[in-house]
Amino acid sequence: MPPAYRLARFDDLPAIVAIYNSTVASRMVTADTEPVSVASRHAWFAEHTPEKRPLWVLESNAGILGWLSYSNFYGRPACDAADDPEALADVRDASEGYIVRPER
Repeated sequence: MPPAYRLARFDDLPAIVAIYNSTVASRMVTADTEPVSVASRHAWFAEHTPEKRPLWVLESNAGILGWLSYSNFYGRPACDAADDPEALADVRDASEGYIVRPER
């Protein structure tokens, strides 16, 4: 199947976390200095809803290639209308040039 994006499901979380953790060592993408656990991202995943804070994955026959989310901006009530976009791709597939650009 050609790569396509779709809303993330809870069973995608291990792949999402693996992609996130693949960027930690570079210190160029995230402020985390150690890999995160799948369990530590359960609440983050639950904060995403299709209507307000969507979380998409880019998927192909090879599996999850990347993800894109709109998260809460600073988590403060005054910033509730603001989004903090995040997008990461599996660096093993970066040479394919896939872009996740879902319509919001």
